[in-house]
Amino acid sequence: MKNIPKIVLSGGPCGGKSKAVKLLKSKLEAFGYNVYTIFESATEILNGGFDRNKPVYEFQKEIALNQIKNEKIIENSINANEKAVIICDRGLMDCRVYLNDDDFIKIKSELNMSDVDLRDRYDAVFHLDSISTDIKQKYKTGEVRTETRDEAQIINERSLRAWCGNPHYRFIPVCKSFDEKFEILFKEIKSFLGIPKHLEIERKFLIKYPNKEFLLSLPCSKSEIEQTYLIGENGRFRLRKRGENGNWIYIKTEKHKISETVREEIEIRLTKEEYDKLMKENEIIGTISKDRYCLMYGGVYYEIDIFPFWKKQAYLEVELSDENEKVIIPDFIKVIKEVTYDSRYKNISLCTNIPDENK
Repeated sequence: MKNIPKIVLSGGPCGGKSKAVKLLKSKLEAFGYNVYTIFESATEILNGGFDRNKPVYEFQKEIALNQIKNEKIIENSINANEKAVIICDRGLMDCRVYLNDDDFIKIKSELNMSDVDLRDRYDAVFHLDSISTDIKQKYKTGEVRTETRDEAQIINERSLRAWCGNPHYRFIPVCKSFDEKFEILFKEIKSFLGIPKHLEIERKFLIKYPNKEFLLSLPCSKSEIEQTYLIGENGRFRLRKRGENGNWIYIKTEKHKISETVREEIEIRLTKEEYDKLMKENEIIGTISKDRYCLMYGGVYYEIDIFPFWKKQAYLEVELSDENEKVIIPDFIKVIKEVTYDSRYKNISLCTNIPDENK
């Protein structure tokens, strides 16, 4: 399959998404990328004469169909070997923000898509926090943006929740100026794209078994993960299937250690057929399953892994933009100890030897 990164800029009204898309195009083209942009479908449809008085469900369905159409047109036009990136001003999962539970179930049925299909078709999502959350800054309405400040804050919060679970989700805060906000966004996107290299900078903590119901009351989403470690012609690699209720995305990952906290990471999306072929043709070292709770809290994306063989403890992982960045743990998470540097707690080690949680 084509491995062209597809990025979503999401968030509440007046977050700077549309302006950021245009700037990202020129900035990334300077790094040799062909940048394909998909602007906000809602604006496109409204400018095309869609009747605002129609039910919300009909509007969101039109947006989704238009988004799918635009994504297919661009994806089909890109050469598989092209150095390219797709940047979307909002994505399919944004329909969750505006629909009640029953209508969200209905639209998924009509589109024949799951949460995984809507959310994880995108390789990365960046939430640009709405300026409405900062009372010191002026919030403006217009012909297209009609929400009041209070309504914008609700949309912003629902958007933050909707995208939890995406494998690469980052929060871009409101700043004193748009230029400052954009610099934070651009740094995060360069890191995601691997400019100059794709580095995984991660800290890992052994924590007391969390309250799963409480986690899911926050901006948090649960995913099922099964990852298998294999040896091929070029050395060791990992295959992961991730999703829920039988709906999966498939990823091949190679990691090359730079330090205990920093690794060069190469990820490739796979089709199910490619995944099955690699599983069949390579030597399997071991497989491990877990439930991952992806939590956006205080502007940080935490990943909490719960394993079937532990009843008292779990993992918390935090990806950092800098090796020296301070890690702040939410006060409702009780840390037992940091295990970043303890090889016994690497996932591959758990395939063959599980540390006793009672010791």
